Amino acid sequence: MHVSPDPITTHEQAAQERDTLLDLIARGLYCATASALGDGHGEPNAEALTKARAVADDYLAAYEEWLVKLAAENAAPGRPQ
Repeated sequence: MHVSPDPITTHEQAAQERDTLLDLIARGLYCATASALGDGHGEPNAEALTKARAVADDYLAAYEEWLVKLAAENAAPGRPQ
């Protein structure tokens, strides 16, 4: 994951960071679900990660939409800086 203060400046960097974030969210969802069901915290299989990535992708897409909307509202004329 991108941890330096340098901004992401290319689409390739952004795609790589998004993919990394999806993996982290998917693994977190798997662990939370497994823990709640009492299944332990073993390494998730490919099917479980695929399902969790789909949920993570939906979550991340909604978050990205919210960020874009927030940025547009903050950039609106007449809005105090």
